[in-house]
Order: sequence, then structure tokens, then C-alpha cells
Amino acid sequence: MTILYDLVDPAELTGYVRELPVPAEIGLNRYLPDRLVNDIEAVINQVTRTNRAAKFRAYDAETPIGKRDAFSTSRITLPPLGQKTLIGEYERLLLARLQGANNGNLSQAIYDDVDLNARAVQIRMELARGDVLNDGKFTLTAENGLTIEADFGVPGSHIVTTSVSWATHASADVIGDLQTWLDVYEDDGGPAGRIVVSKTTLRHMLQNAGLRALANANGIIPSTINQSQLNSILEMNGLPPVEVYNGRFDVDGVTTRAIPVDKVIFLPENPTDLGYTAWGITAEALELTEAQRLSLEAAPGLVAVVMKVEDPVGRWTKVGAVGMPVLVNPRRLMVADTIP
Repeated sequence: MTILYDLVDPAELTGYVRELPVPAEIGLNRYLPDRLVNDIEAVINQVTRTNRAAKFRAYDAETPIGKRDAFSTSRITLPPLGQKTLIGEYERLLLARLQGANNGNLSQAIYDDVDLNARAVQIRMELARGDVLNDGKFTLTAENGLTIEADFGVPGSHIVTTSVSWATHASADVIGDLQTWLDVYEDDGGPAGRIVVSKTTLRHMLQNAGLRALANANGIIPSTINQSQLNSILEMNGLPPVEVYNGRFDVDGVTTRAIPVDKVIFLPENPTDLGYTAWGITAEALELTEAQRLSLEAAPGLVAVVMKVEDPVGRWTKVGAVGMPVLVNPRRLMVADTIP
């Protein structure tokens, strides 16, 4: 395929696609925020901090030698992703243009396809974020011929399961579970800032007998509580507040959750303490840079182009990217299964 420059300027098209609002259903970029990377690799710098104590010494004794925190650097090649669509009724639109008619219909068809394809790319990256937040790994299995697994090294003690399903409202110890998990999290990764759950898990929490008992008012235990009451109870018990994420998307005709419905995820207050979503430089961006249509500094991120094929004659609108979610501090993630 060959990039076309006459139908729509690809630099303008790329600028347009980057200014599109992120779909409302996309929410995990709050926890793994987008970051442009001027490369096709992401660099991961990990520092393992240990709260070591110094030592007292006798006068005239030598000061003890300390140990530095562990530091490591690794590089991950960012895989490509994207979607293209054939411009509908291209021949009719092109004929109208050649006959002198307003070519707005052809341009509109291109921009409509860019909207469609950009949304699909954003959704696929959202599913990738969910994959990483689910188990600390980014996994692709025979997806368009690509099979990879990037294991970011979340400690085994941070992948946990409750002993009593939270769907058992009468006996599940939600507060006890959360406090136990929080202790492990904070011992390894520092203070937690939020707990992310699905609407289903939230409903189980709101109906939990132990939590309802803590909302006792004037000797009356409510049949259910609301999210505001829940967060007040959590705060009184030294726990971070609950946030709800319920992203569901179509994958080959199947409704798919970015994060399984039964997971509870502990995260830091500052999202950048955990990681980010890397967006690198595509092959199309390099083509535009070489053609002096895009500066190298502007190369990272989504790219939109119109491409030409000869046999059969056609024009494709493509939105491409390279990228993946990256954890830089895997100890700041903890995932619990609440309905085993």
C-alpha cells in the first residue's frame, strides 16, 4: 500500500485523530495514563526501595556502610495495533469528484472512517490495560500472528483470593479481607490510594451483612447501604475509597469486560507510581516524517492515513499505533478474586 497525500493531508488527518475525545467508556487511563514515547521501545526503570534503618555507633567507632536501593532498567518492544476500513462506494465518490461535484462527500467518508478506526484502537488499548491490571502481565495469544507475554513481576503475595465469596452476603468478611490485603500491599508497595471494583462487586459490598451492621443508626441495620456510606465505613477502618469501573466492549461479537467482574484492585494514589500506557512511533509516522509532513518530535502517537491499492483498485483509511501498558512499580498493584 502507498500513502496518499492528495485526498486528505495525512498530517492534518493525524492531527485530527489525536484531538478526538477519548470515548466515555475508556477509564483505565486514569490508572495507567497515556505517555508518548519517541521510540518503538519503552524503557522501564525500576527502583526497589527498602526502609533500612541506620545504626547508632560508639564515639570514635567507624560509621556503618549503608546499602543502596536496588535499581534495574529494561526495554520492551512496543507491538503495533490498528484498524483499516475500505472507503465505501469509493468509485462513485471519486467519479463525482472528477465530474466537478463537491468532493466533500469523499472527505467526509474518510473522516467518518478515521473516527471509527480510532475508537477501535482506543478500545483495544483499554482492554490491554485491563489485562495488565488483572494479573500484572500483558498477554497476546495468536492475535494476528502475535504471541507475547510481558510479565512485569507483580509479587505472588499480591494476587490473592478471599476464603469466603463476597456473594455470600451473610458471612463474607469484606472489611477483614480488605484490611488483610492492605497490610500486605503497604508492607511491599507503600500506601494504597484507591480500590477499584465493578458494579457487581460494589453491589455485593453494599449488601454485605458486616458492612450494613457498621452503618447501624439508632439500633436499625439498613437492608443495604450506598457508596457514600461504604466509603465512610472504609475510611473509619483505615481503608482507601472504592471507585467503580465497569468497561465492557465488543470483541468479535462477544461482549468482553476489560477487568473481570469479581476483581478488587488496590492502586496507589498517584497513577504514575504504578506505570503508564506507552504510545510509540509507527511505520506510517516514519513515512510521514521522511516525507517532511510530520516532525520527528510529533511522530509518537496515533497516526491516520489514506492508503492506495491497485489490484483491486481501492482506498483504505487506516489508524495505526504502537504501544502497550507498562508497569514500572509492580509492587503498587494488588489484585483480589472475591468470588472464587
